[in-house]
Amino acid sequence: MGAKTILDKFIRLLSFSVTLFLLTGSLQYSRSAEESPGLKFLVSGKAVKEIGLGELKTKLEAHRIELYDTEYKKSKRYEGFKVEDVLRLAYGDLLDSPDFTDIAFTALDGYESVSVLSKMKEKGGYIVFADLDSNNWEPIGRTGANPGPFYLVWTGKDQLPENEYPWPWQIASINIMRFSDQYPLVYPDGAEKDSAAYKGYEIYKGRCVRCHSMNRQGGKVGPDLNAPRSIVTYRSEYMIKEFIKHPSEYRYTQMPDHPDLNDQDLNDLIAYFRYMNSHRK
Repeated sequence: MGAKTILDKFIRLLSFSVTLFLLTGSLQYSRSAEESPGLKFLVSGKAVKEIGLGELKTKLEAHRIELYDTEYKKSKRYEGFKVEDVLRLAYGDLLDSPDFTDIAFTALDGYESVSVLSKMKEKGGYIVFADLDSNNWEPIGRTGANPGPFYLVWTGKDQLPENEYPWPWQIASINIMRFSDQYPLVYPDGAEKDSAAYKGYEIYKGRCVRCHSMNRQGGKVGPDLNAPRSIVTYRSEYMIKEFIKHPSEYRYTQMPDHPDLNDQDLNDLIAYFRYMNSHRK
């Protein structure tokens, strides 16, 4: 056997060993990441901390809870932490600062759910990390998604999505902020607080921005409602209201129905859309 042949075999063996080592390391890393998920915490969009599940279990009391899950439409049992306990661990005194009025939960796929920060200090909210009714996580939603590693749920009978309590799953990061600073192109600058446009904005912020963007700021699941053209310029008012209230009657979509919105709520949303169309930035 020539020297060149021996050298070639040695190189192939070395290459195989390195590849095997890298694959093994990659698998171990993936398994470790899956077993020890973490949450990233941001302030006004800037990352300040990351806390793993192991650390959360060490520093916080875990609770076993049972509730009627509005997403599964049945009773479910979970293990998790009080949402305020998680936020206090991450943010400390910043949680009570008047500089921060809102909170955003961002999912692994980029879905963003925004809520008023004060709701997170109410009793009943839990960030759960284990589905006690399933060996893993029971698939959720129309797409059968895995809601882990973290899922925000509420035990109060009125703490529902239609009352603007967020129920995001697959939570990857949490951001405290002032909404008008974080999303200036969504905020109806100049609108009076008692105007229909501002009231419509508050409904939009509580229900719509998690999926829809306004001037390219906000959710990415649904279409932008003001760019490049406002929805009020190419859809009738009647059709907009109908689709907001009962989208499932018109197409297969991830958009939920909003049967609880009354005529005044829908008129306020239209007023907000028209305001944003006439006050483009």
